[in-house]
Amino acid sequence: MKYLVPLLTLLLVAACSSRPTTSGIGVEQASQQYNQQLIVNNPELGNKLAISDVKTRQTNGLTDVVVTLASQYKKSQYLQYQFTWYDADGFVIKGNHSPWQAITLFGFAKTQLPGLAPTSDAVTFSLAVREVSTEAQEFED
Repeated sequence: MKYLVPLLTLLLVAACSSRPTTSGIGVEQASQQYNQQLIVNNPELGNKLAISDVKTRQTNGLTDVVVTLASQYKKSQYLQYQFTWYDADGFVIKGNHSPWQAITLFGFAKTQLPGLAPTSDAVTFSLAVREVSTEAQEFED
């Protein structure tokens, strides 16, 4: 588990270095303790968002989670979020990534981001949040 945070940070930094519009912030759970220090790959977005609460419960043997995301910015933000689930050994549960979910977070508002573990093997999670570009993008040949 001690290698998980540096590895995820490295992967997020590598993935975000080529497309800065998709970098973001995240939160991780490790052994029922939540990392209060956010992983921030986009300092501008990190200043606009905060994770104010994380709640979990067991529902029919599956971990059910709700993360409260708060805007610290006066304008609307167009975001996406995704949960990744891990087994007891800290391995990603393959094939069970949730898809990126789109949300609009209005100025100084809060929203709850729900997630449900795909299997009973999932005991911990991580959450990534990224900005969605609202600019038109041109593709080069």
